[in-house]
Amino acid sequence: MQLNITTFLFTIIFCLFSLDTYAGFRVTGGVGLGSSTSKNEVSQSEGPLTDIFTIESVVHSRLIVGAEHLRSFNLSPMSTGMSFTGVFFRNYLNSVPTPYYSSDAVPYHLIVTRDFSFFTGVGIGIAQSSLLPDADGKSSNAAGFYLSPRVGSELYLTKSLGIRGELMIAMTVVGKGNITSVSLIGSLFYSF
Repeated sequence: MQLNITTFLFTIIFCLFSLDTYAGFRVTGGVGLGSSTSKNEVSQSEGPLTDIFTIESVVHSRLIVGAEHLRSFNLSPMSTGMSFTGVFFRNYLNSVPTPYYSSDAVPYHLIVTRDFSFFTGVGIGIAQSSLLPDADGKSSNAAGFYLSPRVGSELYLTKSLGIRGELMIAMTVVGKGNITSVSLIGSLFYSF
């Protein structure tokens, strides 16, 4: 039996929305500084901005699994042509951070982490670029499967809202042409 990428992504998304993991469900939006490069016949770059949107779920005290969409943005002229869409796994060095509670509101049965939680992680998925050809008609468009190692830290500000900072490197490992991206992103996440 052969496992394809569609079955794998469907399984991950189904797990994200299962009732057992709903208590740890989060949505995230973030913007940061970054640079992306697409290379095929010629090379073209985009930057200095990137954005990211994720849906994620806590599956263990030290593990989060989610789906992500990362895009790069050019400011002059305003354009966006490179994107990375896939799944990611984030492993926390101590534990997934818990919502912020005032000291008198901490439930009796709950252990609360009130510090930055550091993590390492990896993302996998599909990357593509759709940039205009250069003046000679040569294309830099590429597509393929990407691998994205990352490190970062996060902290809850309230019971539902938190902040995250992360350094991400994404690069295609199989496909037509080559797409790479390096981003330093600040995000807000909302936990249900």
